[in-house]
Amino acid sequence: MSGWRPALRIARRSVRRQLGRSVLIASLIAVPIAGATVMDGLLRTMRGPEYRVQGTMGSADGIAEVTDRLSLPGRLPGTYPQPSSKDPERDPRDVDLAALLPPGSRAVPDVEGYSLRLAQGDRIVRTELNLVTVGDPLTDHVVRLAAGRLPHGPGEALVTESLAGRLGLLDGGDLRPGATVTAQNGPTVAVTGLAVHPKALGLETVVAPPGSALTRSAKGYGEAQRRYLVDLPDGTDPATVWPGLAEHGVLFDPRDLYLNPERYPGQQVVSGGDFVETAGPVALVVGFGVLEVVLLAGAAFAVGARRQVRDLGLIGANGGSAAHVRRTVLAQGLFLGMLGALGGLTLGVLATVLAEPLWERLTGKLIDGWTFGWPELLLAGGIGLLSGLAAALVPAIGVARMRPVDALAQRFRSTRLRTRLPVLGVVLLGVGIAGVVLSGLVARHSIADYVAAMAEGGAQYVPSPDLMLPTAGVLLAGLVAIVGVITVTSGLLGTLARIGGRLPLSGRLAVRDAGRHRHRTVPAIAAIMIVVTGSVTLAFTFAAAGAEDFVTIPDNTVLVTSDPALETNGSTADAVRADLVAGSKDVAGELPGAKVREVPVLFVGEEPVYVGTADETCGYVSGEVGVATPEVLEVATGGKPDAAMRAALGAGKVVTLDDCLIGADGTAHALSGVDGVAPVGLPGYRGHRPEGTSYYALPGAFVSAEKAAALGWRTVVRTTAVTHSATATRDEIDAAIAAAEDNGLSTQVQSNNDAEISAASLGLAAGAGLVTLLGVGVTVALSAAESRADLATLAAIGAQPRRRRTLAGAQAFVLSGLGTALGVAVGGLLGYAVVPLTGQDAMVVPWQNLAVTVAVVPLLAVAVAMLITRANLPMVRRVE
Repeated sequence: MSGWRPALRIARRSVRRQLGRSVLIASLIAVPIAGATVMDGLLRTMRGPEYRVQGTMGSADGIAEVTDRLSLPGRLPGTYPQPSSKDPERDPRDVDLAALLPPGSRAVPDVEGYSLRLAQGDRIVRTELNLVTVGDPLTDHVVRLAAGRLPHGPGEALVTESLAGRLGLLDGGDLRPGATVTAQNGPTVAVTGLAVHPKALGLETVVAPPGSALTRSAKGYGEAQRRYLVDLPDGTDPATVWPGLAEHGVLFDPRDLYLNPERYPGQQVVSGGDFVETAGPVALVVGFGVLEVVLLAGAAFAVGARRQVRDLGLIGANGGSAAHVRRTVLAQGLFLGMLGALGGLTLGVLATVLAEPLWERLTGKLIDGWTFGWPELLLAGGIGLLSGLAAALVPAIGVARMRPVDALAQRFRSTRLRTRLPVLGVVLLGVGIAGVVLSGLVARHSIADYVAAMAEGGAQYVPSPDLMLPTAGVLLAGLVAIVGVITVTSGLLGTLARIGGRLPLSGRLAVRDAGRHRHRTVPAIAAIMIVVTGSVTLAFTFAAAGAEDFVTIPDNTVLVTSDPALETNGSTADAVRADLVAGSKDVAGELPGAKVREVPVLFVGEEPVYVGTADETCGYVSGEVGVATPEVLEVATGGKPDAAMRAALGAGKVVTLDDCLIGADGTAHALSGVDGVAPVGLPGYRGHRPEGTSYYALPGAFVSAEKAAALGWRTVVRTTAVTHSATATRDEIDAAIAAAEDNGLSTQVQSNNDAEISAASLGLAAGAGLVTLLGVGVTVALSAAESRADLATLAAIGAQPRRRRTLAGAQAFVLSGLGTALGVAVGGLLGYAVVPLTGQDAMVVPWQNLAVTVAVVPLLAVAVAMLITRANLPMVRRVE
């Protein structure tokens, strides 16, 4: 310790004297630790079995459901046996559940939801009526009182804040005194307060106690309550409760069923991937964040080491060895690493807890308490401490190798230019790419197996996919690939410096400076690459999440559908079609610029005609076959049919809107469910829907009316597409849906989260830009410190003062451009592998994020570097 004690003392003194640089380095170390802490707190608080069971039954010990059977012999928790026609039936309302439960138990009706229309002047507002006993501890997870008082009696109710704002019941954020709501063609009830749904803050609902007067106007009302939240006496084993309830025809699912579904074979509970939801993302954030810290903070350490090189040279001049110099710089890294780790943990916890309203607004859920995984956070803090030491390692070695005379004269020797790519870097890059691709393939295979098992088993329990191995593979292989890229970058800089002789003076000086001083250029480029890699990788993940939320209905379109059972109940197809068209006209009358378009589909007998999967790699895909009218094709394809499509239809071909529906030989196979009717092979033509859409509610293939008649297929119209202007308001759409319901028709309207996905993607690009500016600023500052003599020489021979700024801009462009390009490439590679780790299988390119990252970020770095660089060299005053 005799050697470390003075080193630590010097480090503490250096930190105090160079406070700005010290805060910068400590902040670089703290940021990923804080990010991992926030992510850990959010994921552990809002994921996992306990969170899921809390959302299902709150604090209850189980859920009981009274059936219409006298008994359920052999019934297990989580299973729902199909009743036999021989089983005796009974009225569930005749069952006294309290008498069947152990003494001291309590049962509260679970929430009931119904469709409700409110009349607000000449407006019709569609919402939902929730019947629930608000204020009971067993229903706190469903609805809570946010303001006002609880309703008493059938003539009072609560509304959520979002619905109150839509109805104009708020006055300065508070509920207006005497507020009421009126059901369409129904009673008016007093609103006594505001309600909140803990797991869905944005819901627009009316909340009323059971027996509310509004139930007379609610759709679907009339069935007695069957589900109850049950609180058992302390010490009661739920395993002793459910067999007796099953003997009386009552289903009982204990809390343990949702916490440990693997203990109940054959149950109908789907589990989640807890490793992927918690440890996986935290490991990726910490792993790549630490690497970014080592690189970017290493560059900042190099700045500090170069600026205090004369002081370090005095150590050697007074008999100190290279080990003493290394130890002095490493002590600074250890000291700043400790400050950064403690600061990151503290900042992360404070940002998580104090920003609770922000997290609730972003997630749309109430947070009742925070849960942190302290073991992994302490490990992350330890890694942050070591990352400070690692960041100081390379600068420490570099400064220790300087001759004392060079250090005292502040003379830095440049690196000899080498243009040959390092063999080790190429090998590491190849191994890393192969590992990432292989891990991605394994993850995608696991997700595909999971989806297939879910499809085969229905609602039966299917263990979540084990993605621990591919997650570790992506992390390790990604690190190897990044190290390989960093190693290869050194050779790329040498090549760039060699070929930069044709550039203008500032550009030539910038590339030669980058090539000769790779000790600072490579870490800066690598740090920029790391953060751009993370931004692009997450952008791929967000884009995949948006693709999973399929756009199944075209924009500005309401699909109106009649009940298929009408034809089997005596109505003719023509009568059903006429009623559908008439009802659709009523729907169109509520929307601006609306137009009704019939969607004719084809049938063989009583079965629809489908085009089935033609490519084995696509899995099971099918598309209903429709009649190719110009209006339907315009809705289904997003534009009017072109000449090639019209020619294909005229030639008797089937136009498919999914490449999986047509084989390599150009044939599509149409089939139906009619026994004895063989599939029909038709020549196909590949049409295309708008990118990012999958209009499952519309036909996926089309033939001409003449071809359908020649094949003996009949035309059926059970759906219309009501297209309208993009200016349609929510009230107008609600009125249109209400008009359809009044005509006995159902509707479908598309909703998606494209705006949120785009905002998140652009936010990531902005974050990458900020870190890029930081890395560029550190490196340009170091270059200016090392190139003072060269800049002074240029000024002495007549260089204009702006040359210093243009040189800084050229250096910023080299750093940010090369770092951004490498980051986009590596980020795309990791995006392929990380997407399935989140449980998704889509691969969508986030073009908007890539455009902002590639174009805006480097240009912004150049502009900032030129603006913050002084045109004239600062005066240096020496004290003799």
